[in-house]
Amino acid sequence: MTTLLLIDCQKDFHPGGSLAVPNADSDAERITQFIHQNATSIHRIVATMDSHHPLHIAHPSFWSDGQGNLPAPFTVISMEDVVEGRWIPREDVKPSARESLLIEDDILLAGDGIPSELYSTDETGNRQLNMKQWCIEYTRRLEAKGKFSLMIWPEHCLVGTEGQTVVRSICDAMMEWSRKTGGSVEWVNKGQNLLTENYSALCAEVPVTKKTSFDYELLESLKTSEKLIMCGQALSHCVQYTVRDIAEHWPNEEMGKLVVLKDCASTIPGFEDASDKFLSDMVSVGVNVETTETLT
Repeated sequence: MTTLLLIDCQKDFHPGGSLAVPNADSDAERITQFIHQNATSIHRIVATMDSHHPLHIAHPSFWSDGQGNLPAPFTVISMEDVVEGRWIPREDVKPSARESLLIEDDILLAGDGIPSELYSTDETGNRQLNMKQWCIEYTRRLEAKGKFSLMIWPEHCLVGTEGQTVVRSICDAMMEWSRKTGGSVEWVNKGQNLLTENYSALCAEVPVTKKTSFDYELLESLKTSEKLIMCGQALSHCVQYTVRDIAEHWPNEEMGKLVVLKDCASTIPGFEDASDKFLSDMVSVGVNVETTETLT
């Protein structure tokens, strides 16, 4: 079985979107053509969707300085910035009515323990999350992993907006594939928890709930593929970390089943080195890095 994993092929990551990736439109054309030309040999399509709320930890409106100014997009906020009060998180951020908690203690405890000042008790005896302490802990955990610090992105892929939807040409190709083959596209949403980032479709950068912990069910489902072809946006971020998570948990003797289409994914400017290292790392562990023209 051949599976096509389309990672965040959404309008906000394409020219005209709030977090546009240069060359993404050309990538979309190649993805569209690839689906049309290989419809009968693609047995399964899985599409991931970045799905955010405005008050997300990596969005400007979650933060302000002492004068009420929001951080500009692409500002890096370090743990020291939060400790020193250079950037201050909103204290009124709360889960939706359908979510009782933004953080589940057992998940946080399994990761690296619970900071002693993470919670306080109000006058009615209810436990309250100390948002500054969480943001100190979050940025500490991010930096301890050695991958990156907290980056503030332009608001993007907001749930229900045009920018969250799949690029029209790819969407049309997927619908045509469904009608032609009898298959249905499988959708994977990520990024809705306000307090953690979800570059990978399989796991949040800092898991805080069961929903943001590693998705072994999705992984095991993908493992049934004889060939797993992966592409989307952006190569430097969500494609990279989704593929890295899959490869890390994939059987070593079956790495040849994994394929990255490098001509169907582009890099956010300034992160070219990260993309180059990612592709090099994948080749070194046996993942096939191909183009739509070289893939057989």
